[in-house]
Amino acid sequence: MYRIDKSPEPHQVFTHGIQLSALQELLGDDEIELICHQLGHRWRNRIFTPAVTVRSMVYRALSPDKSIRATLADLAAADDRIEQAPADASWCQARSRLPEELWAGLLQRSIRRLEQLASDQDVYDQKPVYLIDGSTLSMPDTPELAACFGYSGTGRGPSRFPVARVTLIIRAGLQGVWDYRVDAYRTSEDAHLHQMWDRIPGGSICMFDNQLSSFYNLAKLQQRGIDVVAPLHHHRDPYKLISRGKPLGPDEWIVWLELWPHRRKQYADPSLPRRLPIRLVRLEILLRNKPTLIWLVTTLLDAHRHPREDIADLYRKRWGIETRIGELKTTLRMNVLRGKGVRAVRYEVAASILAYNLLRTLIRHAARQNQAPPDRISFAAAIKMILAYSLPLRLSGPAQRPRIYARMLRNIARCRVPIRPGRVEPRRIKRIGSPYPRLTIARRLARQKCLS
Repeated sequence: MYRIDKSPEPHQVFTHGIQLSALQELLGDDEIELICHQLGHRWRNRIFTPAVTVRSMVYRALSPDKSIRATLADLAAADDRIEQAPADASWCQARSRLPEELWAGLLQRSIRRLEQLASDQDVYDQKPVYLIDGSTLSMPDTPELAACFGYSGTGRGPSRFPVARVTLIIRAGLQGVWDYRVDAYRTSEDAHLHQMWDRIPGGSICMFDNQLSSFYNLAKLQQRGIDVVAPLHHHRDPYKLISRGKPLGPDEWIVWLELWPHRRKQYADPSLPRRLPIRLVRLEILLRNKPTLIWLVTTLLDAHRHPREDIADLYRKRWGIETRIGELKTTLRMNVLRGKGVRAVRYEVAASILAYNLLRTLIRHAARQNQAPPDRISFAAAIKMILAYSLPLRLSGPAQRPRIYARMLRNIARCRVPIRPGRVEPRRIKRIGSPYPRLTIARRLARQKCLS
């Protein structure tokens, strides 16, 4: 696209009347257009400039109504110069014209803001902690998405909808998404980790589940100066390792991992060591009111500097990523994507993750100004406050705006969730759903059956 230098008609301009006035300082025109200029992107100065398009996508990620029609209706209501709501097709075309690198630039800027706000960042031994985990996302059953992402396997055959694999890096303490990858379902979290571990700074600590705690990952992260705390890989026998290890104290040993020959041949990496010394820690926890053994491995070998109790407390923080993924998939409803093309799906995920980081930044603002613990402020309540206060912020004058903004931050800080250790909720539904049978085939095939 190219940029038009002459002034557009009044009915074509849409810059100041934005839907998310509460996030105007965090997602302004200047920031978005600066990244676009750096990427060499050009655009027409019409209704759907890059700034308006990005903000409308973030608004859609936060809004309970995810339809494009509802987003465009709110967009038209935000400025009286627009006589009628734009067409869905024009918004989709503007979305597709956005450069993909724009989302990475906005994500990096959002995480830098969080770092500046969080003076109490979650660190251990002066090392920042990063949590890594993956999940899956469902999407419409279109031929393009099915060819790109594929279906997941179930006990009754393939899934009814295409499924994408998403892997996230969460910065503990900041509670923001540091980086992420979205690919086909068959793409492993291991491959995603290999793509993203250059984004993790040296001198930090990574925590992930046992599927990622392979010899290769432990060795390569250690070569980058990154320590690891994770469960022992499920293919390793802890008792066999103990028999050849060196005891450090009660329930902890120094053991040596060896890379199996066929794996060494598969990796073909001469930098891999022949053996890797790690520290093996045995923990006993209550899981569903039953004592359960957990075997942890860590490259923090100094037992005096890093006691076993500290390793256990550090590992408990890994479960924070499950809450973060739940906020993305359940609260922001990213578990079922609505785009029908590959580019639309990727941009929808990017907008949801950007919206999540912006929400976390605003929660930090509210916590700092009202002396509230940021990890106890309700994420779902913050979304409702932002959507509710965006209208009075847009309609108010410059003199009233700071007072309304401060009131919004106070109300966000008051919405706190209680500390509920050991809380258990049954994964059952009480309300009976629709009595209609499930659609187990493509809808177009079901229509043909109805007509035949």
